[in-house]
Amino acid sequence: MQKGYEKTYDWVVKLLQDCNFEDAAKRLGLTQTAQDEVSVEFLGRVYRVNKNGVHLTEQNIVWTAKSEGFDYNLKSDLGYYVLSDANMEPINDFCTLSVFCGGVFREGGDGSVFGNALGRVYGRDYQRFCAVAEKLGMTLEESKPPLKYIWRYTMLPKLPIKIVYYEGDEEYPTKLQILYDKTAIQVYKFEPLAVLNGCFMEALAAIGEL
Repeated sequence: MQKGYEKTYDWVVKLLQDCNFEDAAKRLGLTQTAQDEVSVEFLGRVYRVNKNGVHLTEQNIVWTAKSEGFDYNLKSDLGYYVLSDANMEPINDFCTLSVFCGGVFREGGDGSVFGNALGRVYGRDYQRFCAVAEKLGMTLEESKPPLKYIWRYTMLPKLPIKIVYYEGDEEYPTKLQILYDKTAIQVYKFEPLAVLNGCFMEALAAIGEL
């Protein structure tokens, strides 16, 4: 029986049949690699998106996610990105993911399986996080040792984020919080944005384990 994430991906591929790739490339800042194809970079990987689907073509940073359905979920979200009709620039005003759903969704920076993975990999090892951040091309915006550090990163074109690293101690564990530009909800509906958030955290943890 086909899994839910497989059905979602099949639905995205169906929608891509009618995608105007030239227009999407111009609006979203993507590289158009053919008449009906664009490339999308995600955490050191390059994916080609065309009418036949979403395909991993390069791995400048090799990492492997372990959760069931990860590849389908990520490819579906990259497809949704190309399909977005958003036409705006980020406003550099950042918030947690939960803001986009009125607080109904509980932010997973310190409670979800992926949030726990970030804490497990980078907890009390800020230098390891620094090495990964620099490898990915993140920019350190604020440093207040030993309290917190704020890094800026472009997860996807037109989708900047900030990663706040709160150093832990004997009483409180290390916490990594992901903040999104408030225009992110114009690019994605909340559900695929939440899935992308999970994919990003899992992949970031996987890179830290290399």
